[in-house]
Amino acid sequence: MIDANIEIYLIGISVLAFLVLTFFFVKKISSNRDLHVKIEPSIDSNISDSKHSKAEQTSFEFDNSSNDLPDQELVVFNLISIDKSFFDMDQLFGFMNNIDAKFNNGFFSVLSSGNEEYRIANALNPGLLNEETKTFAIIVAADLVTVDDPILTLKSMVDLSYLFADKFHANICDQERTPITKQMISHLENKAQEIARIKSLESYN
Repeated sequence: MIDANIEIYLIGISVLAFLVLTFFFVKKISSNRDLHVKIEPSIDSNISDSKHSKAEQTSFEFDNSSNDLPDQELVVFNLISIDKSFFDMDQLFGFMNNIDAKFNNGFFSVLSSGNEEYRIANALNPGLLNEETKTFAIIVAADLVTVDDPILTLKSMVDLSYLFADKFHANICDQERTPITKQMISHLENKAQEIARIKSLESYN
């Protein structure tokens, strides 16, 4: 009988101890949750502000790798006599004089503010022009990377080519001597605009 009572007491004490430990464990968890709730909004707020700040900074960053200018961007027009007859050199030199092109070592240079925009030369070997030259093809060429204003340079080249073609009865062709189209000119204009944009960014930086 005594042993049975002792067992009951031991079971009761064990249950009581379990309940006490459970109470303290639950209380500890509850207190931790309260603390977490108080701290969590502050942490989330800081993270949110940090992400927002980084997003704002990123939106104003430029990709420098895409801003690098190519080494060279040649634009070439071939002005070819419609019937392959030779151009009159006296008329050609007079035309160049009228557009203020400067003759230099067998070719003409069109200048802007003292800087060369593009060159005009004989498209046939040896590529030189003089009073004795016999040629039915003239080349107009520029490197858009090196000029001050790629857009204006291209426009000047196009205007001169059309003027020359009208006066000397010539076809305007591309570098491969294929007759040029409005789509080709539009493509060149896009190139000139892109180079001008990159040069402007590099100058700003």
